[in-house]
Amino acid sequence: MNRLVEGVRSWLERREGQALLWVGLMFLPAIPAYLWLWPRVTPEMGDLPQALVYLYVLAGTLWIGRRDYSLAELGLNGRGIAVALGWGGLVLLGRTLVILGVDWGAPPPRWAWGQVLWELVFYFAFVALTEELLFRGLIYRALLEWKGTRWAIYGSSVGFVLWHVFGQGPLVGAAMLLYGWIFALIRWRAGGIWGLVIVHGLIDFTAVQLMPALDVAGMGRPAVPHPWMLALGLALIVAAPLGLEWLRRGAPRSGGGGRDDAGG
Repeated sequence: MNRLVEGVRSWLERREGQALLWVGLMFLPAIPAYLWLWPRVTPEMGDLPQALVYLYVLAGTLWIGRRDYSLAELGLNGRGIAVALGWGGLVLLGRTLVILGVDWGAPPPRWAWGQVLWELVFYFAFVALTEELLFRGLIYRALLEWKGTRWAIYGSSVGFVLWHVFGQGPLVGAAMLLYGWIFALIRWRAGGIWGLVIVHGLIDFTAVQLMPALDVAGMGRPAVPHPWMLALGLALIVAAPLGLEWLRRGAPRSGGGGRDDAGG
């Protein structure tokens, strides 16, 4: 028992232990707030409740991260932007093909440009920046220092899943396991998160713009799937993490092939 207590105390004296503890504490007030607030959210409120949640998490992540880490160590550097855009572009193309392939007969989306502008701001500045800084920035860095690359990739992916299960339910959370894995592998390969912020924002934004056109039940018509487009889209989405995982497993133990060991 004493050895366990000493181990925990020693871990909490290290900056990665303190960072992960503070992340857990940051979410404690969010649980009762979620249980009280979310049943009272109405469609008229739009994205405002989510925006407030993201602002809280972004501010908390920056405060925790800046206690012990530089912005470069958190991934806010200029490293690997082209790498992230390249691998992330495969995922974006695949996701778009899957959405279009579900119902090839869907009409083109109708855009209200004021709403489009707000959604650009929301999905890039609120959603993508916050989630990347928290999961592929702070949590990834802390786990990397504590247990190494494998724990950083898989641990941050599990955290990403739990975040979406809590906010959007188990089905969305299960899908996010794949995306969390992909994003963490891109983080390993790129060495920074700015490219991921761009890719993440584009993936969410394009999905939101295209999804309303798939309201088949509301239109009273059968879906018109495009099997080849679906197959190609799924193949691209799956190929990205498999390719990155192949590169990671073939990299030297010293971290070659990835740039997450550079620390900025």
